[in-house]
Amino acid sequence: MNKNQVQSERKNPPVWIKKVNSKAERLLSNSYRKDQILLYFKKVPTTADINIIKVSFRESGFLNTDGIKISSCGNCKIPVQLWSAKGIHTLVNTDSVRAGSGPKSTTVGESYSLNFLNTIPERDVKRSELKKGRRLALDANKEEIIVAVLDTGIDTDLIDPVYLWEETAGTVAGDCYKDQKAGWNFVSDNADFRDDHAGRHGSVVSQYIINEFKQSKENRLKIMPLKTHDKNGEGDLFGIICAIHFAIAKGAQLINASWGFYYYYELPIPYLKTLISNVLRKQGILFVTASGNKIDAEDALAKQLYLVEHGLVLTDSQLRNLEIHNFYPAHLSTITNSVVTVTTTDGTTVSASQNYSKEYADLGVLADQVSKEGMKFKLPFDTSGPEVLISGSSFATAIATGLIGANCTKSLYVPNIKKADFLSALKVLMNEDHSGHILVNNPALARKHIRDGACVK
Repeated sequence: MNKNQVQSERKNPPVWIKKVNSKAERLLSNSYRKDQILLYFKKVPTTADINIIKVSFRESGFLNTDGIKISSCGNCKIPVQLWSAKGIHTLVNTDSVRAGSGPKSTTVGESYSLNFLNTIPERDVKRSELKKGRRLALDANKEEIIVAVLDTGIDTDLIDPVYLWEETAGTVAGDCYKDQKAGWNFVSDNADFRDDHAGRHGSVVSQYIINEFKQSKENRLKIMPLKTHDKNGEGDLFGIICAIHFAIAKGAQLINASWGFYYYYELPIPYLKTLISNVLRKQGILFVTASGNKIDAEDALAKQLYLVEHGLVLTDSQLRNLEIHNFYPAHLSTITNSVVTVTTTDGTTVSASQNYSKEYADLGVLADQVSKEGMKFKLPFDTSGPEVLISGSSFATAIATGLIGANCTKSLYVPNIKKADFLSALKVLMNEDHSGHILVNNPALARKHIRDGACVK
């Protein structure tokens, strides 16, 4: 890619939907849960506030407001509710009520969004004959780092339970999930956080994190398992929001988010953006997330949307550019917040199947193997067969989370946390010849070398 091509690409607008009821919006009908919407308030809503919403719905033509089921995140005092009823999602797609807007009344300052779906990249992968990860020597004198893993759960036949977080007496702060002393299942809303995904994605992610603590001189690890994705690798926005509040309430220092979703609406989801990029920063929590991978169905959809909205055909390179093809929460990373976006690199360029960006990609984890088949990592578990190699920004994210947790002092996790302090601390792991583990603020993360649709050096 030459200089003119790079400059031209950066001028392209992102894939946003601007028109209500447009053909583009209809193309997104499978990107959210039907019969559900999320309501965001400026404060915890009262019964009177809720009735105001219901009146506005009736005025919009949704008459069965008495049949709405209202759900909240445990007993957390947060201004978010999930409303479920047959056909209620259609309200968000009308001229009077759409994503990011609310009814005419501003009495309670409400806004809505669809309950968007998000997935882990491995939906159909099956893994068997994995051997239990080896226990590390735990040193009680080291600083404890709590990592909340928002994923498909934990398989304790693979992950040694010694690494699992449990709340200790006297550490409860507030009412948010105050009765829960271990992890939680936000898919079924119960305490069963077992990993039932065929590929054991959450367990693989957790073991990558554990393995990076092997050589840690200062820190020891506890994994807070928060099951946000089901056996098919699918989760939703409401479960994610609740899990993040759980992590805040229970004292996590790091949140690992090895998932995401391509988002096409021009208006952002204000609550999610504020929660991840502002609230977590103020709480002193680092949020580490995946840059996102090539998904054929999403690429095809993005091309259709771009053609409808802009009359242009996206190139393969543009589809991997986070500044054009928005992938959340990776797209929330800025210089000043505590969101760290991670991708895979060979030290020169980013994996051809993963997203890149000058603006949003913070870290690149160096692959264990680079070949014509791509950039891959060694599976963190032993198997009964030959060595297994896997790829994906979700695994790069887990390795980065482990590197951060193992090598950055706990004193950095303070209110108004500074991401730059962590990135500076990680530079000691990066050698000039790119033989280290990780790239920090490196030009390789901002570009890909694409020729005829293939990634080359």
